Amino acid sequence: MKKILKNLILIFTAFVIISCSGMNDKLTVISLSSLNGNIFPIEKDSVKIGGFSLLSSKIKELNKNNRIKTDIIGNSNFIYGTREAYLTSGKSVIDLMNILNFSCLVIGHREFYFGYEELAELAKQAQFPFISSNIVNKDSTRISFIRPYIILKDGKSAVIGISTSKVIKANLEKDVSSIAVLDPADAVARYSAELKEKGVGIIIVAGDYNCGEGSGSNLTTSEADRLFSLRDVDVFLTTTENNRSCSLEGKKPVYSCGINGSELISFSVAGDKVENIKKYAVNSGGLQPDKEIASQMAEINNMIEALTGKVLGTATDDIPHALGDKFSVETPLGSLISDIMREYTGTEIFFMNSGKVRNGFEKGPVTLGDLYDIMPYEGNIVSVKMNGEQILAVLESSCSLKMSKSFLQVSGLSFTFDSSAKPGSRVQKGSVKIKGKPLDRKRVYTVSLTDYIYQGGDSYNEFIDLGVELDTVHQKQMREIIKDYILTRGSISKGENSRITDVSKL
Repeated sequence: MKKILKNLILIFTAFVIISCSGMNDKLTVISLSSLNGNIFPIEKDSVKIGGFSLLSSKIKELNKNNRIKTDIIGNSNFIYGTREAYLTSGKSVIDLMNILNFSCLVIGHREFYFGYEELAELAKQAQFPFISSNIVNKDSTRISFIRPYIILKDGKSAVIGISTSKVIKANLEKDVSSIAVLDPADAVARYSAELKEKGVGIIIVAGDYNCGEGSGSNLTTSEADRLFSLRDVDVFLTTTENNRSCSLEGKKPVYSCGINGSELISFSVAGDKVENIKKYAVNSGGLQPDKEIASQMAEINNMIEALTGKVLGTATDDIPHALGDKFSVETPLGSLISDIMREYTGTEIFFMNSGKVRNGFEKGPVTLGDLYDIMPYEGNIVSVKMNGEQILAVLESSCSLKMSKSFLQVSGLSFTFDSSAKPGSRVQKGSVKIKGKPLDRKRVYTVSLTDYIYQGGDSYNEFIDLGVELDTVHQKQMREIIKDYILTRGSISKGENSRITDVSKL
């Protein structure tokens, strides 16, 4: 009897071991895209969206069975984009990613916004690797704190990170002067082969790219074609919220989710199969904040409130911007910031997309927090030379684009347009004046503008299409320029708004 009982115990033990081993082979992968520094939730229509406390609750909900391995991928542009991220140089974001046990952070262009040295320090603080297969030193050697890929917890799956040329284009030269961005398809092909030799069966490629064409893709058509033709890649994770324009999506599985922590993607890897791919909303409509990290969040919030309460100067007037998305007119704030930037760059003209700034200044003390509220994202500015014909084309584009946040705020020029006229013929060409003098179509003018629109953002392809060449990349970002302006003068005031006139509304 004892021998039978002993044999039964051995059989049961073996069964448990085999069962647990099989269960442990199964892997859950969770991916979040472009957190943009939003460690606290964003409130919209009385619903709180994203934020680490809600993200933690959702991840715990998806991971109820602790016997299943889980890897969490931070897919690009995580450590920069909010005042709490900026004022802690990204450390608050990394701390919370450590608490949630992230497996990796794919390097996007915003990761370099604090500078190369600061990113290296953040990599030391992180309890997970930073990954990008195609960001290297200028001599093509690997960067010590950036790995090309990570093998996941099942030992049979891996994530290869890729970055795009936007890392160079969207950053100040001083922050990326020591690095190079190699062809992403070549890098993925190289490391896929290396991983296959190590016995990895499932390869996931994650990064800040889109598989469609156009200025928003971050990849050239050739790069996208070759990347999505790679045989060894099983899944592509992108940061694009909507891939309806993706002409290559039918060839390879492509998955994306909402940015700023509003959504996450979850899927399972079992053997050589990727399955149960689902997208989940992360908001207070269906989740309660995770109390375990509430104290950490409270400490960060108290520190930020203390820092942002610093008074920089005084606003002698209310200086508003447009309400909501209705940027179809010049605004007092748009004009003020445009004037500040034109003075800083010393050019004749300045252009800024209206969506670059938000809210407005209220009359009274102006704090550092107010400055972050009106400009939550940093911005680079560049200078170029443009002739009168090119300037007319850009103004016409501003008055014809459907996206209202594209409407240009200007300094140094004035003009009249008719919003009821046919797009392409709205600007009254004879009305355009530069510093009070009629525009000379053949003359070359000095122009400064946000790097975002110069690179084609908000559909401003004119600068590329017309061959407008880059002259200067200014090495101070817009928020710092505004801050120094207020500190130097002690006050800011609303100027005259008579630069842009829509005759259809007279």
